[in-house]
Amino acid sequence: MPIYEYYCRDCNTVYQFLVKRMGEEAHPSCPKCGREDLERVMSRFSTKSKSSLDLGDLEGDPDLSGIDENDPRSMARAIRAMADEMGEDLGPELNEAISRLEAGEDPEKIERELEEMGLGDDMAGPGEPPSYDPGIYDA
Repeated sequence: MPIYEYYCRDCNTVYQFLVKRMGEEAHPSCPKCGREDLERVMSRFSTKSKSSLDLGDLEGDPDLSGIDENDPRSMARAIRAMADEMGEDLGPELNEAISRLEAGEDPEKIERELEEMGLGDDMAGPGEPPSYDPGIYDA
Protein backbone atom coordinates (compact mmCIF):
# COMPACT_ATOMS: atom_id res chain seq x y z
CA MET A 1 0.00 0.00 0.00
CA PRO A 2 1.59 3.28 -1.08
CA ILE A 3 1.95 6.32 1.13
CA TYR A 4 1.63 9.68 -0.62
CA GLU A 5 2.35 13.15 0.70
CA TYR A 6 -0.08 16.06 0.32
CA TYR A 7 0.45 19.73 1.11
CA CYS A 8 -2.16 21.96 2.81
CA ARG A 9 -1.66 25.65 1.99
CA ASP A 10 -3.84 26.78 4.90
CA CYS A 11 -1.79 24.87 7.50
CA ASN A 12 1.51 25.09 5.57
CA THR A 13 1.95 21.41 6.42
CA VAL A 14 2.69 18.23 4.48
CA TYR A 15 0.68 15.17 5.56
CA GLN A 16 1.16 11.50 4.67
CA PHE A 17 -1.82 9.45 3.49
CA LEU A 18 -2.07 5.70 3.11
CA VAL A 19 -3.75 4.68 -0.16
CA LYS A 20 -5.25 1.23 0.26
CA ARG A 21 -5.41 0.27 -3.42
CA MET A 22 -2.70 0.66 -6.05
CA GLY A 23 -3.70 3.02 -8.83
CA GLU A 24 -6.49 4.54 -6.73
CA GLU A 25 -6.89 8.32 -7.03
CA ALA A 26 -6.77 9.78 -3.54
CA HIS A 27 -8.42 13.10 -2.71
CA PRO A 28 -7.80 13.47 1.02
CA SER A 29 -8.86 16.38 3.18
CA CYS A 30 -6.53 18.10 5.61
CA PRO A 31 -6.62 16.29 8.96
CA LYS A 32 -6.17 19.60 10.80
CA CYS A 33 -8.32 22.23 9.04
CA GLY A 34 -10.45 20.12 6.68
CA ARG A 35 -9.30 21.83 3.46
CA GLU A 36 -10.30 19.60 0.55
CA ASP A 37 -7.97 20.66 -2.27
CA LEU A 38 -4.63 19.40 -1.00
CA GLU A 39 -1.71 19.30 -3.44
CA ARG A 40 0.18 16.05 -3.93
CA VAL A 41 3.89 16.70 -3.49
CA MET A 42 7.04 14.73 -4.23
CA SER A 43 8.09 12.72 -1.20
CA ARG A 44 11.24 13.80 0.61
CA PHE A 45 12.90 10.42 0.11
CA SER A 46 12.67 7.26 -1.94
CA THR A 47 13.03 3.62 -0.97
CA LYS A 48 15.34 2.93 -3.94
CA SER A 49 19.03 2.78 -3.27
CA LYS A 50 21.32 4.94 -5.37
CA SER A 51 22.82 1.86 -6.96
CA SER A 52 19.42 0.76 -8.30
CA LEU A 53 18.62 4.05 -10.04
CA ASP A 54 19.09 3.71 -13.80
CA LEU A 55 19.54 7.06 -15.50
CA GLY A 56 20.09 5.70 -18.98
CA ASP A 57 22.44 7.73 -21.14
CA LEU A 58 23.45 10.40 -18.64
CA GLU A 59 27.16 9.52 -19.05
CA GLY A 60 27.52 9.28 -15.30
CA ASP A 61 27.12 6.84 -12.49
CA PRO A 62 23.84 6.39 -10.62
CA ASP A 63 24.76 8.88 -7.90
CA LEU A 64 24.03 11.70 -10.40
CA SER A 65 27.62 12.98 -10.38
CA GLY A 66 27.75 12.78 -14.20
CA ILE A 67 24.94 15.27 -14.72
CA ASP A 68 25.99 18.57 -16.24
CA GLU A 69 24.05 21.10 -14.18
CA ASN A 70 24.70 23.71 -16.85
CA ASP A 71 23.03 21.59 -19.54
CA PRO A 72 19.21 21.85 -19.42
CA ARG A 73 18.87 18.63 -21.44
CA SER A 74 20.98 16.68 -18.94
CA MET A 75 18.97 18.03 -16.01
CA ALA A 76 15.67 17.22 -17.75
CA ARG A 77 16.75 13.62 -18.39
CA ALA A 78 17.72 13.21 -14.73
CA ILE A 79 14.44 14.68 -13.45
CA ARG A 80 12.37 12.55 -15.81
CA ALA A 81 14.34 9.40 -14.91
CA MET A 82 13.93 10.00 -11.18
CA ALA A 83 10.19 10.69 -11.49
CA ASP A 84 9.74 7.56 -13.63
CA GLU A 85 11.76 5.48 -11.15
CA MET A 86 9.60 6.67 -8.25
CA GLY A 87 6.38 6.26 -10.23
CA GLU A 88 5.47 9.92 -9.75
CA ASP A 89 3.28 11.88 -12.14
CA LEU A 90 4.72 15.38 -12.19
CA GLY A 91 1.57 16.91 -13.66
CA PRO A 92 1.06 18.68 -16.97
CA GLU A 93 2.83 21.93 -16.06
CA LEU A 94 6.04 20.27 -14.85
CA ASN A 95 6.00 17.74 -17.71
CA GLU A 96 5.82 20.69 -20.11
CA ALA A 97 8.68 22.41 -18.29
CA ILE A 98 10.81 19.27 -18.57
CA SER A 99 10.00 19.01 -22.28
CA ARG A 100 11.13 22.61 -22.69
CA LEU A 101 14.38 21.84 -20.84
CA GLU A 102 14.90 18.84 -23.15
CA ALA A 103 14.51 21.23 -26.09
CA GLY A 104 17.31 23.36 -24.63
CA GLU A 105 15.27 26.35 -23.41
CA ASP A 106 16.67 28.65 -20.74
CA PRO A 107 16.02 27.10 -17.30
CA GLU A 108 15.76 30.50 -15.59
CA LYS A 109 13.05 31.62 -18.02
CA ILE A 110 11.12 28.39 -17.43
CA GLU A 111 11.50 28.79 -13.65
CA ARG A 112 10.19 32.39 -13.77
CA GLU A 113 7.16 31.27 -15.78
CA LEU A 114 6.44 28.41 -13.34
CA GLU A 115 6.63 30.84 -10.41
CA GLU A 116 4.22 33.19 -12.20
CA MET A 117 1.80 30.24 -12.47
CA GLY A 118 2.15 29.59 -8.74
CA LEU A 119 4.40 26.56 -9.18
CA GLY A 120 8.03 26.06 -8.38
CA ASP A 121 10.04 25.25 -5.32
CA ASP A 122 8.38 27.81 -3.05
CA MET A 123 5.46 25.65 -1.92
CA ALA A 124 4.56 27.91 0.97
CA GLY A 125 5.35 31.14 -0.82
CA PRO A 126 7.29 33.76 1.08
CA GLY A 127 7.96 32.88 4.70
CA GLU A 128 8.40 29.63 6.51
CA PRO A 129 8.96 26.30 4.72
CA PRO A 130 6.20 23.76 5.30
CA SER A 131 6.24 21.54 8.36
CA TYR A 132 5.85 17.76 8.09
CA ASP A 133 3.21 16.06 10.20
CA PRO A 134 4.59 12.74 11.57
CA GLY A 135 1.27 10.89 11.33
CA ILE A 136 -0.06 8.65 8.57
CA TYR A 137 -3.72 9.14 7.69
CA ASP A 138 -6.21 7.12 5.63
CA ALA A 139 -6.86 8.68 2.22
